Amino acid sequence: MLLRTTRKTEEDAEGGLPIPTQIVSNGEFYPFPQTPRQRTVEELVRRMADERARALGWSRRRFLQSACGTATALAAINLASGCSDAKSSGGFAVDDCATRDPDAARELFQADYFIVDVQTHHADLEGPIAQNPQLQDFFAGFRICNERDVASGECHRGQLVELSRANYIKEIFLDSETAVAMMSGIPAPNKTLQLISNEAMAATRDLGDQLGASQRMLTQGMLTPNFPPNSDTGTNISDMEHLVKDLGIRALKTYTGAGYGVFGDIPPWWLDDENVSYPMLAEAERLGINIVNTHKGLRLGIFDPEHIKPRDVPKVARDWPNMNFAIYHSAYEYLDDLCALKRNEIPEATNVYSELGAVFASAVMDGVEQVGHLLGKLVTSFGSDHILWGTDSIWYGSPQWQIDALKTFRMPQQMIDQFGYPEITTGMKRQIFGLNAARLYKLDPEEVRCTLPADQIAQARAAYSEIAQPSLRTYGPRTRREFMHMAFGGRDPRRPWLG
Repeated sequence: MLLRTTRKTEEDAEGGLPIPTQIVSNGEFYPFPQTPRQRTVEELVRRMADERARALGWSRRRFLQSACGTATALAAINLASGCSDAKSSGGFAVDDCATRDPDAARELFQADYFIVDVQTHHADLEGPIAQNPQLQDFFAGFRICNERDVASGECHRGQLVELSRANYIKEIFLDSETAVAMMSGIPAPNKTLQLISNEAMAATRDLGDQLGASQRMLTQGMLTPNFPPNSDTGTNISDMEHLVKDLGIRALKTYTGAGYGVFGDIPPWWLDDENVSYPMLAEAERLGINIVNTHKGLRLGIFDPEHIKPRDVPKVARDWPNMNFAIYHSAYEYLDDLCALKRNEIPEATNVYSELGAVFASAVMDGVEQVGHLLGKLVTSFGSDHILWGTDSIWYGSPQWQIDALKTFRMPQQMIDQFGYPEITTGMKRQIFGLNAARLYKLDPEEVRCTLPADQIAQARAAYSEIAQPSLRTYGPRTRREFMHMAFGGRDPRRPWLG
């Protein structure tokens, strides 16, 4: 039996693990408590890291930041999941050598993929947050600090710099292999209370493209079609021409659960609502936008619990065959419902995609079986050509650990035999990582790759690799108590944004 140690060394205070062992909240839902298996993985990683770091003459911190550290974390997940020989029986295909030999570890993760992350986030620290102390208090909680981390200087309570555009660029483009990233936001009751505005997302897109020699970033337009056309509310249908013509959005981002509660008396809506959604879709079609990304699942937090269900997907997909609908988070806790709807009601539909933001990260932390079920269900229901790579970073830190997890994952033979899941082949991974998004967003993978030598991001990454120090951080509350303190903090829990 593994015993939890209470001794906290100096290196413990310097950062986290290569793969988080508890999912954090991005502010859209209450965080889930750490499970016994996740605690076992955490203890295994620390024990294995200490032994291997000593053998290499490294500090624990240096070891955890290395490819050996990532291999060790994946090996620990295998062990906790009962996969002793992942290369033959399935799981994350890492061997003991990769956990001990830096060259073997680098070779393990060397597979080259074109990676398009369709869901990434940061905060606009020069926007409404800068003028609103209540928002500063709210978002300060995204970096929860304990006294040990504050004392070490690793975490700076009350400072929001870790949610900044600069840290976003570092986490996404320097500390991961992401080639193209999509900016995303979350809705707010009005424009003065936004984490990041559509204009600020476009500014990040422009910066990313300036640093690259090709298109390295995309942006979508946050839209609340259920909001009235009033300048004091969130962005609505009347703003769509501005989003397309002035900001150059490539898709819409919608939240059907954005209503009531923190949103006041405005009711939530459905994608197949002919009075709310269809006017938005008609305007999008007129403006040349044919992609609608919709948050589904993650029922706790600020969204109406009923309207985050995916029951509205089949009708809207049939009624708007030329519009593409990406279901963010793959509907998370309603994933089985989404898959059943796709298989049974719209099996021939080619305009519905599932997206992996947050749900893949959570599955990795939960173990091999959860990753197998997630990918197996999505591939058999949607096809590997209709799954989009998204990580919901930077909330979950650099996306590289998620990239490495998918790179090395092999479907366990037992799950193939019992559930009829397919092996997750290299070709499927190429589709999921980027080729599907490239097709949907009309990106040319070869153009991006051919321009990388002249790309400032690529040049910075090459130079940075010699001195890289990945943060190994996640950004967000880990417990319901931390979430409640962050979100409500003595204010009206029905309207935490409003004070």
